[in-house]
Amino acid sequence: MLCTQVLNGLTSSLSLIKFNAGQEFDVLAVSFDPGEGPGLARDKKKSYMERYKRPGTEGGFHFLTGKQDAIDRLTDAVGFRYAYDEKTDQYAHAATIILLTPEGHVSRYFYGIEYMPRDVRLGLVEASQNKIGTVRDQVLLLCYHYDPSEGGTGWPSSI
Repeated sequence: MLCTQVLNGLTSSLSLIKFNAGQEFDVLAVSFDPGEGPGLARDKKKSYMERYKRPGTEGGFHFLTGKQDAIDRLTDAVGFRYAYDEKTDQYAHAATIILLTPEGHVSRYFYGIEYMPRDVRLGLVEASQNKIGTVRDQVLLLCYHYDPSEGGTGWPSSI
């Protein structure tokens, strides 16, 4: 359920920016459920390519599945945590997309199920320039830039 909402929100946002998947960026949608296989990944890609509505960008979308050891290595590397709940037969996890630099380092996390197109666009630009940061860095920067005389941070709305 949540994964579909995250992918819907991401695809909607990407549809509103001028950058094209496969040219300026790539999308990796990775299943962390080892029971899901390539057939489901293929069907999901087809569905989201129809939603994205940009012919010729198929090479920029990658829907991946894998074995548990590979899933664990990847989720650990990007700091993504999840837990399987046997009662509900679902995975509990944060709703997030993760932007990576060209070298594969985490540049930014976007939380929630809707992402402002401007924020995603600027995040992609930032990641492409190998700029990295953590949530803690963003909070510290917010506190540092707070200007009580102006009642705000001076930050652009994308941060």
